Amino acid sequence: MLIITNSICAETLRILKQKPTEISDLSIWLFITINTAKAMIINSAPTQVVALDRFLADQTTSQIQATFDQFQGQFGADNFSMRHSQNYKYLCMLIANFPEQIISKTDKAAIKSDMKVNQYLLYLL
Repeated sequence: MLIITNSICAETLRILKQKPTEISDLSIWLFITINTAKAMIINSAPTQVVALDRFLADQTTSQIQATFDQFQGQFGADNFSMRHSQNYKYLCMLIANFPEQIISKTDKAAIKSDMKVNQYLLYLL
């Protein structure tokens, strides 16, 4: 039995098990985005995990979506073993379909915290 040790991960997983077609909570969306990006990097180029810091320069959700898209091009290609999985496609759909919002200092602190989580939604769904 897998024990989820991070509360944002556990809460997000609980929400995702219901298979919503969109996410309205910014903190949950940020966790999904950062966690999916980290899973992609760890799977395909683990020494490049520092690239996640690029999210910290983003000021809006659309900029975060653009950074995620860049990561898909850089890390989500041939070396990424999960690129055709239904879980990955589902998470990417949720990431792509989020409204424009400003990223606050509090949100950036959450992003930093999200980067430290080593349990991945991609494999837990």
